[in-house]
Amino acid sequence: MDSQLPLRILEAVGLLHRLGYLGLRILPGINASGTAWRIVIFNVTEWNPEDKFGDPYNASETCLYTTAGGNVFNNDVQFPEDVSRISVAEAILAALPSLQRSTPGETGNLDYVRWYAQLLSQVTRLSELPVAYADYFEDAEGWELGWGSGRRFQAPPRFLPEPDASPVPDKAGQRDEHYVLGLCAEVLGLPYVGQQTFDWLRGEPSLKTGARKALPVDGYFEELGLVVEYHERQHSEPVPFFDNKLTTTGMLRGAQRKLYDARKAALIPQHGLTLLVIDYRDFSHKKGKILRAPAQDRKIVAALLARAAEVAEPGVIAPFSAPPQEAPATR
Repeated sequence: MDSQLPLRILEAVGLLHRLGYLGLRILPGINASGTAWRIVIFNVTEWNPEDKFGDPYNASETCLYTTAGGNVFNNDVQFPEDVSRISVAEAILAALPSLQRSTPGETGNLDYVRWYAQLLSQVTRLSELPVAYADYFEDAEGWELGWGSGRRFQAPPRFLPEPDASPVPDKAGQRDEHYVLGLCAEVLGLPYVGQQTFDWLRGEPSLKTGARKALPVDGYFEELGLVVEYHERQHSEPVPFFDNKLTTTGMLRGAQRKLYDARKAALIPQHGLTLLVIDYRDFSHKKGKILRAPAQDRKIVAALLARAAEVAEPGVIAPFSAPPQEAPATR
């Protein structure tokens, strides 16, 4: 039986719109070989006006899916065959922390939300999945409902902020992780590489393919041999809403996060780098979100970086309890 996940994804976006997450948009298409439908879900606050689709594949926060992956959502969430739109909506919220409930004037996206509701009413079967782009596809006629069907639906309205809309936030300011890494870069006077990967730092094998995905680190200051990881609430306390999701490795996401935190704490120093773990509790915060006071926060970050600089040998610096180290011999 074909996976029903594509339909649940489309329904989940409509559900989130109705719950007030009005900044949510999608871009569905067909891969280059014409064999798989795929979709990217993103927050309109990351809209790039230089691209007619808003350039979502280069956004800092996205959800991805392709029918080639069966019931695997956003690369690591393994859904059951009977997955509900509610479960998919939860996964979208987990992957897009910058997405918040908003009023129509705050996003300028209300016309799109209305358009999407009409689109959703026309898509009831897998054979009707919408297609916005593909090789040799004329998108001037709108989106196609069902690849190769010839049935068209008007293209969505472009994102045009309303006059009273709040300004679109800078990408670097959307997530606390980027805010903290930006402060680190300011204090050090050096740029960092975000989401850096190393061949020696990998996750558990996928049950389906056996592949071991590279584990990215939040920020890498190569010149200093310094890795900075920012830990949100889920790294230090249970968050059942997000933790009880099965990943492609067969582990629950919460348990997998703990394992990977420990793996980083063990392997990063072994490879001659210092790991500085900055925790949300280092700052004034409300429900895990930093109450941003840049001048004060910069002093906090400077003190933490100074501690890391004082370490004679590569190690782990963590003002709050560091992740327990995994045994050095990893698979």
